[in-house]
Amino acid sequence: MVITQVHETWPARPANGNTPARAAGESFNLVCQDMSQPAEQRMTENISYKLKEDEIPLYWDKSMDKIINAVCRRIVISKSGKASLVGEIVFIVIRCNSAPV
Repeated sequence: MVITQVHETWPARPANGNTPARAAGESFNLVCQDMSQPAEQRMTENISYKLKEDEIPLYWDKSMDKIINAVCRRIVISKSGKASLVGEIVFIVIRCNSAPV
């Protein structure tokens, strides 16, 4: 279930010694709570899903408090220790008893 969304931007950074240059950029992330069944097998922390360019108009500002069903290709851990799901959204459930959108 999507509990919040985070929009991040960062400026370009020139190369400096051993640090490579980095282009400016932005990311659109849905922060989700695992709703897998059985409940005993859920992740205990929130997991982020970074929206791809073509997914932003479909899901940004439209997914809050909704359950998303996603194919998980892998889970990556950032340098700060936060988990992110890499995959794709299959569908969104508006209400638990309604049909997928």
